[in-house]
Amino acid sequence: MALAVTKFGGRSLATTRHLRSVASYLSERARKDKLVVVVSAMGSQTDELGSLARSVVKKPSGRELDMLLTAGERITMSLLAMALCEKGVRARSFTGSQVGIHTDESHNDARILFVRGDRLRRTIDAGEIPIVAGFQGVSAETKEVTTLGRGGSDTTAVALARFLGADSCEFYKAVKGFCSADPVIFPLSKKLDKISYEELVELSDYGARVLHPRAATLAMRYRVPLEIRSSLSPSKPGLVVGEMETLEERFVRAVTQIKGLVRFTIKDVPRNPEVVTQAVVRLADAGVRIFFYSHGHPQAQEFDLAFVVSAQDALCTGKILEAFRKETDARGLSVMKNISAVSLVGPGAGRDAKITERAFQALREEDVHIEAFTTSELKLTFFLRARSLGRAISRLLEEFNLMERSK
Repeated sequence: MALAVTKFGGRSLATTRHLRSVASYLSERARKDKLVVVVSAMGSQTDELGSLARSVVKKPSGRELDMLLTAGERITMSLLAMALCEKGVRARSFTGSQVGIHTDESHNDARILFVRGDRLRRTIDAGEIPIVAGFQGVSAETKEVTTLGRGGSDTTAVALARFLGADSCEFYKAVKGFCSADPVIFPLSKKLDKISYEELVELSDYGARVLHPRAATLAMRYRVPLEIRSSLSPSKPGLVVGEMETLEERFVRAVTQIKGLVRFTIKDVPRNPEVVTQAVVRLADAGVRIFFYSHGHPQAQEFDLAFVVSAQDALCTGKILEAFRKETDARGLSVMKNISAVSLVGPGAGRDAKITERAFQALREEDVHIEAFTTSELKLTFFLRARSLGRAISRLLEEFNLMERSK
């Protein structure tokens, strides 16, 4: 029998009705495969628990917040195990620490160091289905409960699949499938059947919400066989992630988006090449992710520095760059809010001159002003005003034939 690690997200387990439906599917699936099931908290329970903590104290301690947040997955794992047992399927629930997921000491955003899954293996060998709480582990040194941060359940599933040498790692999402664009906003976007690990990482990192970037990166590193299915029709094949034979073919496979970005520009920084490095290092030290960065020629008498960051990092970024401006006697600091990023992802998409030309031409015809752009081997990213995002994506989907034809 093949061994499959299956992961169900919060939306797929949002209510007891959803949970019973998942139990029915797993009971049928267990007749032909060995299973390990990783679960998230039901619905928006993790957010609700976080809000509950902040209604009691302004800033919960990391340790106590982890203790609270892990309750969500514990509820799900127990209920699903009960539902399976009622159907005559032997199942047993486990926390992350009980299956030996050991992490570093960081609360609320821990990293997995190793897995000691003896108990997990014994349960599988005994013919039972382990139901594992995702998103959590135990610190290797202090034995404190930790959580893995956003997307932690996805990361749990990939880590367990890697540890067990599973034949597949399957993610069940409450969407119709993995598409060439967000199917909720663009219902005619094409359903994708297969992509490469590298494309999955780029898509996940730049706005596609089907799999968390940490999990995608971990799967790519260890070549964990992935499949992303719809929990609306779980028996149907989904998106297969694996090695792709494209030789030197270049094309756009999907379009993704990020909203809520902010552009900071430091005006007229006095000539000094070292200040470029100083600004970047200070932001990096503060944990700010820089989506885009540019500067004028540092040998010029004066030059501008521009950064695009997330809205969540905007306050921190503003304080750092304003202090930097004062220290360097730069002329000013301007802030442009409501910036979005739209990325074309596919084999060679960021290196093909024809793709770049077609994309620029399409956006020009749509009267979309491009604030900045950047490229990599698999990605061409445009930064533009949020008000232009919808029509920009629609036009790019049309230009690169990524939409189903309406009947």
